[in-house]
Amino acid sequence: MIKALEINHICLWVRSLSEARDYYEKLFNFECKYKEAEQRTLIVESDEVHFFMSESKTDKEFIKKQHISFTVESISDVVDNLKSLGVTAYDLGEVDCFKHNNYKWCEWRDPSGIRLECVEIL
Repeated sequence: MIKALEINHICLWVRSLSEARDYYEKLFNFECKYKEAEQRTLIVESDEVHFFMSESKTDKEFIKKQHISFTVESISDVVDNLKSLGVTAYDLGEVDCFKHNNYKWCEWRDPSGIRLECVEIL
């Protein structure tokens, strides 16, 4: 049996790499750089997180089914940042069904329609 310790990285499909790059750099202060000269994949990273993005012309409904969640220190800070960037469509809630790491959450959609979530561990 393989004992997975954590998720190392993922790759999100987006409609526009340049739009996604600008959005994620501004909202999360991630560093975004192209993986190769063809500029078909972005490396997105901070000191704590890293993942990839690739551009896809696939069905918008497929892209909207993607979901990524980031652990943060404060949901109220997330909400303040969303408001400062003009994001008004977000939901808030709390999960208390786990034995460990229950959390408060905030969800919204990025420009491609991907469901973004930030969680504050309780």
